[in-house]
Amino acid sequence: NREDRRTTILFGDGAGAVVLGPAAGEGRGVLANRLASFAADRHLIEVPGGGSRIPATAETLAEGLQYFTMNGRGVRDFVAANVPPAIDAFLSERGLTPADIAHFVPHQANGRMLENLSEEIGVGTDRTWTTYERYGNTGSASVPITLDRAARSGRLADGDLVLLAGFGGGMALGLSLIRW
Repeated sequence: NREDRRTTILFGDGAGAVVLGPAAGEGRGVLANRLASFAADRHLIEVPGGGSRIPATAETLAEGLQYFTMNGRGVRDFVAANVPPAIDAFLSERGLTPADIAHFVPHQANGRMLENLSEEIGVGTDRTWTTYERYGNTGSASVPITLDRAARSGRLADGDLVLLAGFGGGMALGLSLIRW
């Protein structure tokens, strides 16, 4: 919705994918994944109409229900309250701590949120990869775009643990742990 100044200026445009192949060596590749949803908070980021719950009609279009909506402060609070404990549990279940993570590649929501998240989970900004400053928030594409930047940098070393974290609409959370 071009009239919604709370969201129009926040997002970039991008697409990303990760092509996986056989991992070279035992204990390499994708080690673990976690998906979670927090349906009670789905109103924080949503497109209310146009889907199966509220199909598109002349009335829903007139009401603007086909447009993306977001409660920015609510999303920030959601991330602060839910993502660090989820990451802590994800790592702990594997006998790992934040000190074991060589590279953190999060969804590129915004700079301040990423700084806070990196510090809160204990990886710090020095091990956190960002691309928001160049591309903005490219939504779900931001994780593969940022992973590509990290890979092209030459700084991902053989055997490094890489933590990927995506969060957003619905409210959903996805985590992946990769041994590079």
